[in-house]
Amino acid sequence: MYGIIAGLFVILASVIGSLAGLIFKKITHRANDMILGFASGVMLTAAFLGLLPTAFEQFRPIPVLTGAAGVFAGAFLISLIDRFVPHVHFDGGHMKESETKGHGSRVLLLIIAIAIHNIPEGLATGIVFSDGLTDSAVMVAVSMIVQKIPEGLIVAVPLLGMGMKRLKAFKISLLIAFMMLPGIVAGVLLGALPTLLSSFFYAFTFGAIVYVVSDEIIPESHEHGYQRAATFSLITGVIVVVLMQHI
Repeated sequence: MYGIIAGLFVILASVIGSLAGLIFKKITHRANDMILGFASGVMLTAAFLGLLPTAFEQFRPIPVLTGAAGVFAGAFLISLIDRFVPHVHFDGGHMKESETKGHGSRVLLLIIAIAIHNIPEGLATGIVFSDGLTDSAVMVAVSMIVQKIPEGLIVAVPLLGMGMKRLKAFKISLLIAFMMLPGIVAGVLLGALPTLLSSFFYAFTFGAIVYVVSDEIIPESHEHGYQRAATFSLITGVIVVVLMQHI
């Protein structure tokens, strides 16, 4: 139940961020890139401190090979989804027009894009509570909560940019937030598997997060000439998670 409760708080954080986006309506390239940089630092640090140690907890040949296979499997699955499932990227809080042509509904493309991000985040939030209410699990969950608020903000802004009414934009933001729930439940179930298998899925989740951050979030934060601001925001995200672990 801890994983489900933590997941609901993560979803709530995303909704709060979306509400902020609906209030502000616009976001500058600089702010967008700083938010993405911060989210990258938080996600990477939470993954390295909260997922990777458990994935390689048993330093023997078979568990190590299993962990390595899990990392590559997680990254490979997300890369396949990223390659073959149509979706859009963000450009300063707006969707890139060149990516929306010929693929149908822009709203659907946006939802798919966020779903790709939500898969590893949901898995991470659920799986870390497999050993109960540990300090590491709380750190990962709080990290996801912290980064979901600004992420929710940059999800809501493109909806308003389409000329959508606030109420409809909020309903879609709510749907996007609750799309994390299947990943959270899956993480809880996978964490309950026997040790070798659960270690594999810890590694799998780690690989998925690293892929999303490296292939999607960091490049998007470096597209508008604010690389330095994005980089220092990433470092800030790292420090925030490290401090949380020691509080």
